[in-house]
Amino acid sequence: MSPILRNAILVASVFCCGLGGLAVTRWQQPSLAQELVAPAETVSASVVDPSRIEGHAKCVDCHAREIKAWQASKHATRAFDLLRTAPTSLEYAKKLGIRPEDIARNSLCTTCHATQQRDEVGRLHILSGVSCEACHNASGGEDGWLNAHAVYGPRGTRREGESAEHYAQRTDACEKAAQFRSANAYQLVKRCFDCHVVSNEALAEAGHDHGDGFEFVKKALGEVRHNFFLDRQTNAEVATLWTDALHHAAGRNAAGRKRVLFVLAQLIDLETSLRSLATATDENDFSALMVERIEDAWGLLAEDLLEELTETEIPEVAQATEAVKPVLDKLDDDGFAPEDKKLYLDAALKVSQAAKKFAARSGNKLEELDDLDLVPKGPFDGVFHP
Repeated sequence: MSPILRNAILVASVFCCGLGGLAVTRWQQPSLAQELVAPAETVSASVVDPSRIEGHAKCVDCHAREIKAWQASKHATRAFDLLRTAPTSLEYAKKLGIRPEDIARNSLCTTCHATQQRDEVGRLHILSGVSCEACHNASGGEDGWLNAHAVYGPRGTRREGESAEHYAQRTDACEKAAQFRSANAYQLVKRCFDCHVVSNEALAEAGHDHGDGFEFVKKALGEVRHNFFLDRQTNAEVATLWTDALHHAAGRNAAGRKRVLFVLAQLIDLETSLRSLATATDENDFSALMVERIEDAWGLLAEDLLEELTETEIPEVAQATEAVKPVLDKLDDDGFAPEDKKLYLDAALKVSQAAKKFAARSGNKLEELDDLDLVPKGPFDGVFHP
């Protein structure tokens, strides 16, 4: 077995729910406390395995500029501080039965506002801020992606000297080790929506619902932008390795990538909202919000986008919007019903399949989208520059 494969074999996809400080894998049943506060299936963030979290200090040797950009962002500062300073934190905690002293150290809240880390004896630690691994997935362990993602071949091989065969092995190993790479836009964008759409019914009913204020392109190309790997002096608009022709087809550019990210975000918003609606237990504010999100995302894709395009066909988007029509018809005729869960999930699966296919596009042939004035053009707020 090659070193690259030995160092990055498949990480078991372990996701935890941070209620009561207990990690819950897909093979374990939720604890009684979790069932009372927020059922495991409704927790919004598919949080990475805390026992594999290494912390941003392990990234700084190779990604010093990226770390500086992160440290200047709200992900690193405001996200965690809100748990201790925002009056609404106490309000939500009281409604969810979380003690004030546990909000920032032992609660559901830290799955999105911080990074959970579990040590070798099982103790839970909270790393302040939404860190590298909160977005790119936990990297540690003998079969993790931390070391594997930066090994370009035999000892001493630099990135530009990596063979095509080794590159294929490395990226495959990192995918299997569950690294959320910039090259896999579907994974990475979906990770953002895990937190930026509150899919926990109890939390949303407590008042923390996020509304509809999350525009992915503005955020991703704004203050959370950190693309310095190929040019240490320039914070590129999109991931520099994605536009690098060394291991990719030439011609990829930021304009095309932005088009893809914009449409992909609408598809993932649609998928996430459908899955969230399937967890709703009643016709309440939470289910109403999810229905509104579904209608808005569908309307943008089916009406503002597909109907306005005259020369460009996007079959993936057409497939996704067609798959959601039965849901919209049922909602229009009968309203939300918990027993329609399968209908919502079936539509979400079809949207997911279409989104994954669409994510592979370069976006270069989607120039007509620019004429529709839907894709944010920038300049984007809060960008870090060295």
